[in-house]
Amino acid sequence: MNKELSKLKLFSYSLFAIPLAILGLPLYIYLPTFYAKDVGIDMALVGATLLIARVIDVFTDPIIGRLSDKYFKRYVFIIIGSIIVLFSFYFLTHPLSNANAFYLFIFSVLIYTGWSLLTIPYFSLSAEISFNKNHNNLLASSREFFTIIAVVLALFLPYYYNISKDEQKSLLLMWELVLYLLPILLIFLVFGTKNTQKIDADITIKESFVFLKENSFKFRKLFFAFFINNIANAIPATLFILFVTYVLNEKDSIGVLLLVYFLSGVLALPFWYYISKRFGKKNSWIYSIILASLVFLYVPFLSEGDFVPFLIVCIISGFSLGADMFLPSSIQADIAQEFTKQNSQFTGVLFSFWAMLTKLALASAVGITFIILGVFGFDSNPQSSTSQLLLSSLYGFFPITLKLLAVVFILKSKHLKY
Repeated sequence: MNKELSKLKLFSYSLFAIPLAILGLPLYIYLPTFYAKDVGIDMALVGATLLIARVIDVFTDPIIGRLSDKYFKRYVFIIIGSIIVLFSFYFLTHPLSNANAFYLFIFSVLIYTGWSLLTIPYFSLSAEISFNKNHNNLLASSREFFTIIAVVLALFLPYYYNISKDEQKSLLLMWELVLYLLPILLIFLVFGTKNTQKIDADITIKESFVFLKENSFKFRKLFFAFFINNIANAIPATLFILFVTYVLNEKDSIGVLLLVYFLSGVLALPFWYYISKRFGKKNSWIYSIILASLVFLYVPFLSEGDFVPFLIVCIISGFSLGADMFLPSSIQADIAQEFTKQNSQFTGVLFSFWAMLTKLALASAVGITFIILGVFGFDSNPQSSTSQLLLSSLYGFFPITLKLLAVVFILKSKHLKY
């Protein structure tokens, strides 16, 4: 569509990832632990509640994707989603004194719905700004660069203000950042990409999914790889605070370790961008997964006092983070354009399908791990040998198994030529 990718479009699109990243961090890292430890809801119940809320949210994604393709500008959905997100995030970070599982459920469903209204049209824009595959790679890597920068900022500020050990104060700080940054960068997004051409689609939701089903054989194994790898990434993110607190006994170092992890991802982005251009996106993604899996082999054998070994794990696994974040989304944009050549534009539905897989993966990670920990009585006795072994195994071995399975599916994706 566009022969040249202007800097204004590139930065106005990429910078909007900052408030999304700051919002996503507490939802996946701080929030489950906060409601289990500070609000006092049973750990298994927190896991089950968030799992059900996510599953419900999954079924709204195709509808949102179809509507964003067919009706209104994508910015209309992004604006509506932003309002819902700010409203629900406030109540999640400022729980009432009698907040219970139902309270968590209601506002989780709201924020997940707002997140869908916001992110599905936003990610769809990457396939509409330019139809050049190198531009897709640049848009995805630039977006993820600012994503990681935002995460590093979100981790540094609680550490700077000496509140990184307090989940509630950290959540409140995230709320303030999102409140100010989201509206400002939304205006910049609308202004900078206002001339982006949207190709209207006249097909119905049913017709779009029939088309997707008929053509998905080309990418079905890749879909499984996305899903499994997302679960593998979400499990350590969900259990990070618990692992560092109860296995390493280094709660004071939570902020530093997270900061090092994501900073490594930032520094590695240019490297993975170069590798992907030289060896292809598929091979580069596999390399990053194998690297993360190898270093995570040591995690289950760590115990109290092993701060330095775990710091090394964070550095190396963080190095693979950059590729693991931007390469899948870049491949997704390529696939979206592959489908577009065959029929009317339905980018939103395709991206909503990947959003479904991502959300289901995150829900599975929180639901499975928190339910298992709750059933085995982790929240009542986290220092027992059984609890320590269980947490270490869930944090270390489980993700490795899933990542290796994801590699198998990627290798079997014969149609993936990127």
